[in-house]
Amino acid sequence: MKPPRRVGLRVNLNKEHGLPVARRVIERLEASGIVISLEDKVAEALGRTAPPDPESRPEELLLCLGGDGTMLSAVRSLDGAEIPVLGINLGGLGFLTSISSEELDSCLDAVVAGSYQVEDRRLLKARARDRDGNPLELYALNDVVVDEGSFTRRAAVLKLSINNIFVGTFTADGLIVATATGSTAYSLSANGPIVHPVLPVLVATPICAHTLSIRPLVFSQDEKVAVENLLPDASLKVTADGQDAHRVEMGGPIEIELSSRKAHLAFVGDRPYYEILRTKLNWGGIPKDR
Repeated sequence: MKPPRRVGLRVNLNKEHGLPVARRVIERLEASGIVISLEDKVAEALGRTAPPDPESRPEELLLCLGGDGTMLSAVRSLDGAEIPVLGINLGGLGFLTSISSEELDSCLDAVVAGSYQVEDRRLLKARARDRDGNPLELYALNDVVVDEGSFTRRAAVLKLSINNIFVGTFTADGLIVATATGSTAYSLSANGPIVHPVLPVLVATPICAHTLSIRPLVFSQDEKVAVENLLPDASLKVTADGQDAHRVEMGGPIEIELSSRKAHLAFVGDRPYYEILRTKLNWGGIPKDR
């Protein structure tokens, strides 16, 4: 990659070390002649005013300081713009934001040199109608979740179809449709499979299904999912990446498929996926008390 001339910076201000790390990032990049673009709330928190940029160059890289949630929000906010997103983890697990704060200096050196790789990941698209009958469209990098979504958290009776072919009905707390990238997020917590992110598949994982015969389903990324609510007195909620949630009209289907819109994820260094899997999830690890 060419060294970026303008870098956007997103910061989770709720993280304890968010502002100190942001100052380090800005100091290092500006010393290398890189223009920094900040959100208004971040600039205010840092006590910086945003001077007008006479060249108005577009951002060539977006750095996200926080956790996976910060990165997921940033990806969706780009609306498909071809800007690579690089995450630096300031939180807990951080599967997408695999760069730790201890690796910050070497990461910034790589950014300044343009020594990072970019992988394209297609986003999920969910279509439905809201409770007023208006068209609703959501995008997600990790997953789309369908549930009853009220304060009572009652179980839903869902009808699942793939490519207009009836698959079955089941009672459950909901259904997760995840990309291969998102297979290690909510779907994994609901006993879904771990899928290598480059595989062209999607995963449908029921949440606490009320029968032992329902299991996660892996299917082609080219197939379209339709979920319908069979409870006449309940409406469903659809949520993208655990952040963008909407109630949908009674009885209306929710259609989920892979979109043409892509996320462009930037990575520094050559860390194999299976190493991340082992270190982040302790996959295959021996318990310490043995």
